[in-house]
Amino acid sequence: MYAVRTGTFIRYVRMLRKTCKIYGILGKSILKNRMICLEKSYEKVVDFVQKQILDGVYGTGDKLPSEREMALQLNVSRTSVREGIRILEQMGALSCQQGSGNYITGDFENTLIRVMTLMFAVEGTSYREISEFRFALEYQALSLSVHHATEEQIEEMEYHMSMLETAQEENVRSKHDKRIHYLVVEASHNNYLIVNFLALTQVMDRYVKDMRVRILKDEKNREGLMQTHRDLIKAVKDKNVQLGQEALNRHFVYIYNYLDS
Repeated sequence: MYAVRTGTFIRYVRMLRKTCKIYGILGKSILKNRMICLEKSYEKVVDFVQKQILDGVYGTGDKLPSEREMALQLNVSRTSVREGIRILEQMGALSCQQGSGNYITGDFENTLIRVMTLMFAVEGTSYREISEFRFALEYQALSLSVHHATEEQIEEMEYHMSMLETAQEENVRSKHDKRIHYLVVEASHNNYLIVNFLALTQVMDRYVKDMRVRILKDEKNREGLMQTHRDLIKAVKDKNVQLGQEALNRHFVYIYNYLDS
């Protein structure tokens, strides 16, 4: 009798283990499928909003439908809608205002700056590549700035030039130097050039200080660089593209010589 009961118990345990194993596999499969569905669902939300923007249905300042309406319209869960909205907000496409709703903003600058900064860092871009990109960017920006710079921007360039000439501390000179270059790019009034330059600046800040110190050890280099900045501002003020291009060429000779040393 005892043997029968023992055998029955053993069979029961084996059956239980088998059942648990089956349910474990099913549970993992169900969880995996749910995660895949959620992933596809929030992508559906992102794609929908993107298409609506591209088709001109939504513009800056427009309010999106409620989470409930979007869930019904797209046949997805409200969780998927919230996840899609969160991603769109991180991208800079939306502004989520609690109690009011979700609005199209198109504030992509910070997102682009973060992405480009990480791209330069992760891909291990060399200083020469960064400098070549900066040269191409500033060269193009200059050709636009000579036609679009405002009086206020030119006056600000001249102010920072005077501060650069009189500053005694290197960190102060560096600040005014960078500001002049930024103003030349800003005066192009091309947002793509400006955003790229801002991202590039964050990468350059890692090595520009040391580069300036080494270049400026030579008095001739110090005065030569100072003159390139004067000519750059004069070129924008006088709408003289050739003078500005020559100034940039001279400026980057110092940089390339440093990189090759």
